[in-house]
Amino acid sequence: MKIKSIIETTNNRHEVLDDIDTIFNKMNEPYFFADTLYSRDKNSYSYCFSNALICAEINESAKAIGSEIEYIVDHMPVIFNTNQIIKVYPVDQKVPGVEE
Repeated sequence: MKIKSIIETTNNRHEVLDDIDTIFNKMNEPYFFADTLYSRDKNSYSYCFSNALICAEINESAKAIGSEIEYIVDHMPVIFNTNQIIKVYPVDQKVPGVEE
């Protein structure tokens, strides 16, 4: 899977699969959905959006030395309130171990 944009809101940082042009087109509406990377501790059900890429890298490091993964990393549609978006910028980063 590849992260194509970062959306910073008043509450969080979100790594999204949509490219920046798609995000800007969606921002004409007061609310919109974007497929967003998240992680959670394998023993917890609370979601974390701001550290999902770091969790994916930790998992890859753990696999490389034969350890168990520490996080579940996945993606889901998240609803964004356009008024809470501070910044949107493009990225081009592959996420190991997560399928689209």
